[in-house]
Amino acid sequence: MNRTLIKNGHVVSMDPQLGNLPRADILVEEDRIVEIGPDLAVTDAQVIDAENCIVMPGLIDTHRHIWQGALRAVCADWSLLDYVRGIRMNAALAFTADDMYAAQYHGGLEAIDAGVTTVADYCHNLNTPDHAYESIRGLKESGLRTIWSYGFNRPPLEEHAFSSLDERLSFARKLAKEEFSDSSALVTMSVSPEETLFWGDDPARGVAQFELARELNVPLFWHCNSSTELNTGKRLRDVARLNELGLLGPDLVLVHLHSTDMDEWKMIADCGAGVSFTPDTELQMGMLWPSTVEAHTLGIPQSYGADITSNNSGDMFIALRMALQVARCRKLEQINGEQLKIGVPYTGEDALAWGTIEAARAIGLEDKIGSLTPGKQADLLLLRTDSLSMVGWDRSNPAGTIMSQCTARNVDTVMIAGKVVKQAGHMKADTAHACRLLEDAHEKVLSRIGGAEALLLDLGESDEKFASIAASADPGA
Repeated sequence: MNRTLIKNGHVVSMDPQLGNLPRADILVEEDRIVEIGPDLAVTDAQVIDAENCIVMPGLIDTHRHIWQGALRAVCADWSLLDYVRGIRMNAALAFTADDMYAAQYHGGLEAIDAGVTTVADYCHNLNTPDHAYESIRGLKESGLRTIWSYGFNRPPLEEHAFSSLDERLSFARKLAKEEFSDSSALVTMSVSPEETLFWGDDPARGVAQFELARELNVPLFWHCNSSTELNTGKRLRDVARLNELGLLGPDLVLVHLHSTDMDEWKMIADCGAGVSFTPDTELQMGMLWPSTVEAHTLGIPQSYGADITSNNSGDMFIALRMALQVARCRKLEQINGEQLKIGVPYTGEDALAWGTIEAARAIGLEDKIGSLTPGKQADLLLLRTDSLSMVGWDRSNPAGTIMSQCTARNVDTVMIAGKVVKQAGHMKADTAHACRLLEDAHEKVLSRIGGAEALLLDLGESDEKFASIAASADPGA
């Protein structure tokens, strides 16, 4: 039996029964945590010295489009409209299946290196069957725990590999049997339907995509109320539309959601769905602030994601810190002009939960990951506290320290399902090879487009392509 003993760490368990243990050991057997406590009497295990380290659950990113890593930072000064015309209507067309593999493999390793042990990968650039197969292969080879979404979005290709929605649905069923028959595997399947803007006048197209997920018994991740209608500025009311169609349910993770009315928030709470916010892109691109306050008020399980590394970094410590400070600001604004209260409305403990145990609840995996609890999967990380950026940390508030001080550079060791994938600051995988693959994909994608200066289509061409997708129920038919 493969046994690992993590010794003498400051354990931040995120398990309310265990709490924080200033000096404790963690025994891992095969893929699971079996015991946590001080001075465990274990002699036949590989030992990892956690002296001067915080040991915590692996971070969970519930919304990331990993494939866009091949175009890192091209969106750094873009709005949401720029993103749609530059990536969704343009760059997406230039990715080959090989490029998808490179981006997915590299992106999985990038997440691990930063202490992210689980990612919900919203893979919405499946232009051919090979794009899907290579995306999945890259993730499996990376070793990242991933919920891979079969994305139904349709880039405006001149020639479509799928001639109808029925073909897309049939291929998803085929993938489920071929690639996801083992529900205990690290890479599992989910479905990401098109946004309502692409459903056309007949909701049957969208309904079929939701029903596919229920048929396959896999979760759904969906861009929802991200903005307003393009031409009228009215709220989309996507949640209300799902409610009318009988599509809401606890297997849903709704993403972004800023433009959501209060009656819709209550619908989300009533159906048991989770939500995911992405502070970096939402604040920059006009999706405005994460709806942390609304979700917290109604007890909706909330989680966070890096979204697109074509825009911002994949460092979840930064995303969670940004979410925390924005939520504090919004709540404190409500008492503007009154006597300041002692303390703040949300704590570092709250934010750490959003990135661990509450994220696990949002995606329906709280029985498997999200806390350091005996019986759960051994997804964990060690943060060095004797570095220049962490020394002198507040032992009485480790969660506050993590949320206010840590970045990806503090991640010393990472374990996923009992396997050490990073140790003493060094990745086990050949990261140089992954970087070469990604750089090659980057250069090829840009060359096919005509260079970075050709990324942003003019508004007329972008609108035309967008309208062609929305108007076509079966592209290429």
